[in-house]
Amino acid sequence: MQLLDEILQTAEKLTDEQQRDLLNYARALTQPLIKPSGDLLIEHQKDFHFEPGELDLMLRVIEEDCERIDWDAWK
Repeated sequence: MQLLDEILQTAEKLTDEQQRDLLNYARALTQPLIKPSGDLLIEHQKDFHFEPGELDLMLRVIEEDCERIDWDAWK
């Protein structure tokens, strides 16, 4: 049995809601990954709610540990 046939047979056993979730997941898998960007974080900073001092702590950690980030691990 081919993989696509098996996927279709399995999907037929799911509820409508589960099938929608599966479709959304499959669509998400086809989207390119977005490389993390500080500009993106700054652009959406109003959407985050941090306690006072947390941003300063994050900035210090980023500045101290940046050389240890494996950017390829985000792909």
